[in-house]
Amino acid sequence: MEWLYFGLLIAIILVMFIVLKRPMYEAMAVGFLAVVIALGKIGSIGQYFASTVSFYALYMIAAFIVFGSVLERSNVIQDMIDIIISLVGRFSGGAGYVALLASSAMGALSASGPGNAAAVGTITIPTMKRTGFSAELAATIEMAASALGPVIPPSNTIVIMYTTLETLYPGRFGFSEYWMFSWVIAFWFIAQRFITLFVLIKKYKVKPVPKEERMPIKTALKKGWQSLLLPVVVFLPLFLEAQFNDTFITAQLGSSGASTFTAVLLETTPSLCVLFILAICKGKGQSISVKRLTGMIYDCVENAAPVIVMVFFGFAISEVFDDAGVMDGIAASLSGMNIPLWVVCWIAPLVFTVLGMFLEGTAIILMFGPIFIPLAASVGIHPMLAAAMTNAMSYAMGHMTPPFALCFFICMGIAESEFGKTTKLTIVWCVAQYILSVLILYGALPMFGMLS
Repeated sequence: MEWLYFGLLIAIILVMFIVLKRPMYEAMAVGFLAVVIALGKIGSIGQYFASTVSFYALYMIAAFIVFGSVLERSNVIQDMIDIIISLVGRFSGGAGYVALLASSAMGALSASGPGNAAAVGTITIPTMKRTGFSAELAATIEMAASALGPVIPPSNTIVIMYTTLETLYPGRFGFSEYWMFSWVIAFWFIAQRFITLFVLIKKYKVKPVPKEERMPIKTALKKGWQSLLLPVVVFLPLFLEAQFNDTFITAQLGSSGASTFTAVLLETTPSLCVLFILAICKGKGQSISVKRLTGMIYDCVENAAPVIVMVFFGFAISEVFDDAGVMDGIAASLSGMNIPLWVVCWIAPLVFTVLGMFLEGTAIILMFGPIFIPLAASVGIHPMLAAAMTNAMSYAMGHMTPPFALCFFICMGIAESEFGKTTKLTIVWCVAQYILSVLILYGALPMFGMLS
């Protein structure tokens, strides 16, 4: 019976999103109302909403969206790109490495592969074509980089995925612990992208970025060295919290106090990053007035609101299913099937890839994460690894696999490349990532002690 309710939810969302062409946040809202009615829980809607608005993850997601918006509209990100160009632009195919680094970084801030491809691809793809990249190769590089962004912290998808993990295993994993582990998974996917890019550049004998289009390293560093400190501002508080939460912080504040401290830290870190950006701009004589800052925040509401609404109803659906025992019933039925490890490792990446062609990645991890994580855990895969891979499989390949993925079509349109040739090159990227996903799920790659 539990599968019937879950099937009803999926069917409604698919019809709303694919057939009726409604935004995903509307589909999630209608799906929530449908399961509430089907389960006879109308009288508990207020309770579900109250529980959902208490999730600090909602506010943290909003804060990181504001942070990304301010960073995107400042000159700090351009300083980073100038430094990257000065460092790697001199190598064969340097424009490709610049595109991979810059687009992945921007994708991590926007948490939108297609959106990032449309915004950043208009700069990186023409640059690559000017330095000898074919239209097809330039399109697939930008596509692969943009699709990777949501897997890399501080992407708000990391927060959303952790909330699902915390719902399934309350109190077992701290957010900072999961955040640090997300960097390990991101490292392997970044390495795969770089290796694939290196092989393709050698194969097609691409040239470096012209000398006149890149600054000397000293000039780039003098102009924007402060921008390199921004990742430290994001990384250091979460690293220290992960190291000392179970020891020093808990000893001083108690378990309840430590939990509150963590929530406050996570919600204030993006604000500290915004203040740091403003300080950099002021130090360079580019002060951002209160009026302009307010305008930046106001502008990002249009992008933030749909995400927040979608996540809100995703959390609310989880509350309904948890109250009705739906997910527990599904997890029990899956564990009783005795599905072998090899099926999970080889089939799951394909399933998430197909889902990622048609659905928003956030909707996928909200709906299918609570099913896949217990299933993976039942065959011996660490729950934190299963959660991180749910995020990676939903975004990093689902958004770039032809013939329906949005990143694929957006980058192909910008590059004006041929569908057939672009598809052949895209398959190279997809096969490489699929093999990596299988290896990670099997536990064949080192996780640097993060799962001990």
